[in-house]
Amino acid sequence: MKRYTALWRDTWWLWAGLVSLGVALAILVEWVFLIALPISLFAFFYFGLMRYDDEGNQVGDRFNP
Repeated sequence: MKRYTALWRDTWWLWAGLVSLGVALAILVEWVFLIALPISLFAFFYFGLMRYDDEGNQVGDRFNP
């Protein structure tokens, strides 16, 4: 759980912007833009899993000798 807390701490503004944009476009243009919400949720968990370890530290380049 620390990995997702660290991701939120580092990129809260990005996720808030994606959700806001998705909701705004759904209200102003077409309801189909609400699909951005589950996509953003999936992306959040994916990046948390790939970019942070169990302790919440950002994982560096693993292939750098």
